[in-house]
Amino acid sequence: MESEKESTSSSSILQRWQNISRLRKRLLIAAVISLDAILGLLYQSGIGNGIDALLFGNLPNDMVWLGQSVQLISMGFLLVKVVFDDVPHGKLRSALMIFSPLFLLLTVLFTIELLMIGLNTSAVIYFNLSSIGFSTLTWSSTYLAIAVGCTLTYSVQRYGNFAQSEFFMLGMYVAVMIMWMDYFFPLVSTPKDGVLVWSVLVWTLLGAFVLTGLAGVIIDRLVFRGFRDRKSSADVMMIASLGVALILRAIVYLRFGAGTKLFEPDIDWRIAREQRFEAPTVLTKLNLGDRSLASGETYSYGACEQTGTAVDGSPVYEKIVTEGSKPLTDIYSVGSDCVTDLTANYTYYNAAMPFVIFASVGLLLLLLTKTRLGRRMRAVADNPELAASCGINVERVHMTSAFLSAGISGIGGAIFAMTIRYSPETGFTLLLPAFAVIVLGTIGSVRGAVIGALLIGFVRSVSSPILMGIGTPLDRSNYANLAEVMPYVMIIAILLIMPKGIGDAFDNWKIKRI
Repeated sequence: MESEKESTSSSSILQRWQNISRLRKRLLIAAVISLDAILGLLYQSGIGNGIDALLFGNLPNDMVWLGQSVQLISMGFLLVKVVFDDVPHGKLRSALMIFSPLFLLLTVLFTIELLMIGLNTSAVIYFNLSSIGFSTLTWSSTYLAIAVGCTLTYSVQRYGNFAQSEFFMLGMYVAVMIMWMDYFFPLVSTPKDGVLVWSVLVWTLLGAFVLTGLAGVIIDRLVFRGFRDRKSSADVMMIASLGVALILRAIVYLRFGAGTKLFEPDIDWRIAREQRFEAPTVLTKLNLGDRSLASGETYSYGACEQTGTAVDGSPVYEKIVTEGSKPLTDIYSVGSDCVTDLTANYTYYNAAMPFVIFASVGLLLLLLTKTRLGRRMRAVADNPELAASCGINVERVHMTSAFLSAGISGIGGAIFAMTIRYSPETGFTLLLPAFAVIVLGTIGSVRGAVIGALLIGFVRSVSSPILMGIGTPLDRSNYANLAEVMPYVMIIAILLIMPKGIGDAFDNWKIKRI
């Protein structure tokens, strides 16, 4: 009888669980897993700590809390996926989708707060809003210069082009070749006079676009046209593009060597004190973890308050000082003298990168949507056989696509050559983030690539101050180097939520709104 009652009870519980909606099941699972992570981070009482105890404490301590941190952050992404999958379409779902990035950022900060409290330490994280914005523009435009070329190639010719980063690299070395020309070298080598010379930069951008575009056409005619004639698969063409990339890199090695180069259209471009933008900024200081102050210890806010009046009648300001505990957030926009406004600098050679790349992508979108050539390219991208039957020269469209995709990447490489010293390997190091942008933005979507590039650039920019802030109290000063890895973590999480990328999700959202 007792066994029958137990089986009946278990079957009743299972039946109740099966009758619960998927939304409630997911919320319940997220709550249980989150509670376990919170108990583990705060009180070392989670499942991970139990496993460590069973192993007699042989697990590395940082492995336990790192796993619990990932566990809690993952539940934040699960809740966002619940919003996308289970919340009915309407204004509530749209609002939740819009604020989901902010929710994920707060989830990360909340996890760090619990971790620091559990370890009885504290972390200080600084967010310079203007600097984050400038860094986002720089990184996103860098990735987009390669990603938009790959997107155009895939849309029209239907293969992933691993040689796209080498066109970016060719643009960098075209810039050096033009700088070394007898006609332009006297302008480049002129002593600094505080006046920027624009002619070298303009001719370099035009030369990089034309020369790398022609290189793309030549490679397309010599290599990929034969594959298309034999109706080779996209995998074969992708592998062939990898071979092309290696050959181009080897040629550059033979001509220029492995040493680093830097493109300087004029020595005045490198004077950061003079050739820069200054933008007002707001500094946000987060005190996470243990915020208590020792007896007699005080905390000075970044903000100021008026404490009196000077002899001439002007107000006197001083920093706000408090006792007891540190604040969670400290937001201010003035310097230590309580008078000077805080600013963030953006040098001209860095600002040129997003301006040139986003302008080029904007012109490409206009060409694709507003011109006859653009309509032909879109027709070939949709159905090349039907386009050919309508009288469109498909091979000419492929050649145009090869020219544009290589040329835009070449422009990106030429303008990028001003920002850092580079070698023949530099372009390849940017290829994987560019592919991350393409996949995130939906393969084949230029607009999606733009959005994906902005998101990847923003994640990398925000990750740096967070990782630097938590690295010091955890005795992990090398955590700042993980900023390069965070975009890949982000893309995995987003693709779990939107498997076909942002562009496809946005198109579905527009359709379901109608």
